[in-house]
Amino acid sequence: MLDQPRPEYQAHGIALFDDWILYPSLAERVNYDNNVFRSLLIGGAPSDWFLESTPVLRVQHKTDTTALGFSGSLDNLAYARFHQLDLTDWTIAADGSVTFAQDDFSASAAASYGEYHEGFESAEVTRVLQQRSYTRYFRGHVDAVANYNPDNWRLSAGASYDSFDWQPTELVRQRDGGITSFSNKIRDESLANPFLRIGYQLTPDYQVFVRAVYDSRSFLSLPPPHLDRSSSGYRLDGGVALKIGKSVKGEVYGGYLRQDFAEPLLPDFSAIDYGAALDWYVAPTFTLHFNAARALSDVVLPGVSVTDDQSVRIGFDSELRHDLILQGFGAYTDSHYVGLNRTDHYPSAGVTLRYLINQYASAELSYVYTSRGSTLESTNFRDQILSAGLLLHI
Repeated sequence: MLDQPRPEYQAHGIALFDDWILYPSLAERVNYDNNVFRSLLIGGAPSDWFLESTPVLRVQHKTDTTALGFSGSLDNLAYARFHQLDLTDWTIAADGSVTFAQDDFSASAAASYGEYHEGFESAEVTRVLQQRSYTRYFRGHVDAVANYNPDNWRLSAGASYDSFDWQPTELVRQRDGGITSFSNKIRDESLANPFLRIGYQLTPDYQVFVRAVYDSRSFLSLPPPHLDRSSSGYRLDGGVALKIGKSVKGEVYGGYLRQDFAEPLLPDFSAIDYGAALDWYVAPTFTLHFNAARALSDVVLPGVSVTDDQSVRIGFDSELRHDLILQGFGAYTDSHYVGLNRTDHYPSAGVTLRYLINQYASAELSYVYTSRGSTLESTNFRDQILSAGLLLHI
């Protein structure tokens, strides 16, 4: 529903040369966060207002068979009270694709690099000492995929690669209020995930497929007493991609996953793998979305190899008018710490109202609720963020 053409509200860009087009945009949002540090405090958690400014520049070139784009963006946070949290994230990126319809072949690739921050809701955030500011990290990302569709076969192969370079964390000492720095070098890692998917189109509306994914996670090798947290594993899944008339489309899959760790003191993990992504077009102006998945997340805590994250999310898009869009979601994640008797529960919900003013601007209001309920009660929190923003684009 939201993908339908709205030429009167879409950015047209600025023509440059040789069919290159520049798309500049700027988002300005005023936010109120009622629990800035995601803490559980008697008498109320500290709150604050902050301004978020996100300028983006993108240039792209398209032909009938190829597309190429380059972009750069900033994300600046400026707090009213807690100025030590002020920061600017940045990203540079490139992407490209090629399609040969007569050969049933297509391929795409993307790469990005930037500096980002870790939220205080992360399980890595210490509760023994008060963390003074956000932890920063650099991330590089590359992914590529090729698709070949001879007759009724659907063949896909690709890979993704990520690298993380974590910066020190500033902590406030409880005894004297001084600042100390904690190194995060043990968290530096690289991840590689090549995959192969083979599908067969039984009918125009049903495709069965099998998929294999290799999961390699390499941590920086440090001398004892640091453990080698590197691991390797795989996922083997089978599923069906489907369309039911014009009402429902998506895919459902299930299978098996396993992750083995280089360090014998860290427990290996295996389990049933599953996932689903379904869209139900209830009416021309209303769509429901359902997503479920199992994922493994790296957490550098004593005795923990990974967290087993099982999540479900239900969302909706509603076109109240052609220029007024209402979106909402409700989600729940169950996160079990493999190797530790700890489980975290993350319920969340949110709603956004977007008003499309014209081809140059739109406005939005949003509300997001997140919380954590853990068997380690000192890590519990509840947080609400209310935002109002103006998005400008050409």
